[in-house]
Amino acid sequence: MLREDSCLDHPHRGPELVAFSKEISLSFPHSPSPFLLREKIKAFLMNLTNTLREDGCQLIGHIKVLVKSGTDGYYFMSTTSFDQIPECKGEIEKGISNLSLTIHVIVYGLSEDRLNFLVSRKIEKIGKFLEA
Repeated sequence: MLREDSCLDHPHRGPELVAFSKEISLSFPHSPSPFLLREKIKAFLMNLTNTLREDGCQLIGHIKVLVKSGTDGYYFMSTTSFDQIPECKGEIEKGISNLSLTIHVIVYGLSEDRLNFLVSRKIEKIGKFLEA
């Protein structure tokens, strides 16, 4: 039971949750190896968490990325803190020419517009980053 003076109604209750979600499709003229793809997705997530922290993000609820390579497998990676190395589940067994990438971000301390801008800017560059 919530009382009227509960902490949820307190004016200093802390930062608000903001979320971002997007799915994109990527194609590669030269297939990155599954190992290289996994390591680059981890680096992408770590770079994103650093960018969010530098821009004033106070707390990460979660950042999750699902990379699917058709019927050849998937990688699911997630992080819940600024300093955590993203955990990886799944496996992709063959070279990758096409994949779908879904990203979900829940953080505290940024505006929705700022979160959308920061994550979208990183996503715009991900194809070149993964291919390099």
